[in-house]
Amino acid sequence: MNIGMLLNGNYPADIRVRKEAESLSENHSVFILCKKEPSDKEFEIINGVTVIRQITYRNTAHEGVIDVLASLNFIHPYFKKKLPDFIRKYQINALHVHDLPLAKTAFLAAKKYQLKTVLDLHENYPAALKTWFSWRKNPIIRLKNTLFFSYDRWRNYEAKIIKKYDVLIAVVDEMKARLIDQHQIDSKKIVIVPNAEKKDFAKNFEAHLPDYFKEEKERFIISYVGGFGPHRGLHTAILGMNEIVKTIPNALLVLVGPANKDVRMHLQNIITNNGLTHFVKIKGREPFKNVINIMKSSDINIIPHISNEHTESAVPHKFFQILLSGKPLLVSDCAPMKRLVSAHEIGTYFESENTLSFAEKVSYIYKNYKASLLKANQGVQQSLHADLNWEFLSKNLIELYNNLEN
Repeated sequence: MNIGMLLNGNYPADIRVRKEAESLSENHSVFILCKKEPSDKEFEIINGVTVIRQITYRNTAHEGVIDVLASLNFIHPYFKKKLPDFIRKYQINALHVHDLPLAKTAFLAAKKYQLKTVLDLHENYPAALKTWFSWRKNPIIRLKNTLFFSYDRWRNYEAKIIKKYDVLIAVVDEMKARLIDQHQIDSKKIVIVPNAEKKDFAKNFEAHLPDYFKEEKERFIISYVGGFGPHRGLHTAILGMNEIVKTIPNALLVLVGPANKDVRMHLQNIITNNGLTHFVKIKGREPFKNVINIMKSSDINIIPHISNEHTESAVPHKFFQILLSGKPLLVSDCAPMKRLVSAHEIGTYFESENTLSFAEKVSYIYKNYKASLLKANQGVQQSLHADLNWEFLSKNLIELYNNLEN
């Protein structure tokens, strides 16, 4: 089968898309139509996946304008223009669409050319829109988001378009349950493909790495790696340090990841106003090799997401990456993460947005560190030898296409 994937993003930078495409390419021919950056090749074959980069934007502002135009009728003008040639040239049999914005564009093309359709919902997109824009203060941006990217508008669109697809992909059980409950989708139509890591990701931690925190070797390091958006719960971790330092005086919270000026200033103000400049550091973006080193060099790795409709429908890639680090994992009690750490006994959870609960669980790990390392080792073993890895969890994806082909 010739599978055409649509991605309004960069390949192979998108981790989930790359893993899916490479796995499917073992039994099918996979072609990806995606964005092109100035330094990218328009045509490239990467690990058996054919990449066609024909969607170009002059800059971020131009892309934003196109997003608004696409939101008017939920049809992306650039993908609509490129799809007919893409389908004919590569004799596409099925369109695999990554996330909601391209769903209608792809469905109309698939209907015209009588193709099978798969909609891969990376997250609860309408809820994500509400979360992403909650911290934006620019009045023009807020007006644009209210008019074109409101939760209700995109929820209504989701309800209509997902019913037209042959197969839906969800990332966790909770996402599947939401689609069934909110939109009365037949459970047989939904396939779960989680954001797990491949087993060989463990090699990144097996390599000899210097201690990232060698200058802080006397500190008890609590690390967060990831985006700094409003749903990440970083304020909970920061404020929790007020209590943590009472029992762990040498504790240091390190926040690592990309953040725009407004977000970084917001978090820095929380740190400064609470007298925590000695106990919390913001590192900003780090290259991949340093991210791996940070996870391995930390005493605890945290994912303190707040609990909302968005975070209750997904588990981030870093959850599975941390498992392979062999270091203790502390997560908030968002249902998917709580379910995994509890069922597999691979980490600890605290009550979302409860600073005292966060502090108590950090102190518990500190005081029971050997037991916490045993849980961390269980995470490694479950990832390498059981069912918490991409090789095991991607079987649903393979079977999906086997059934679609028959």
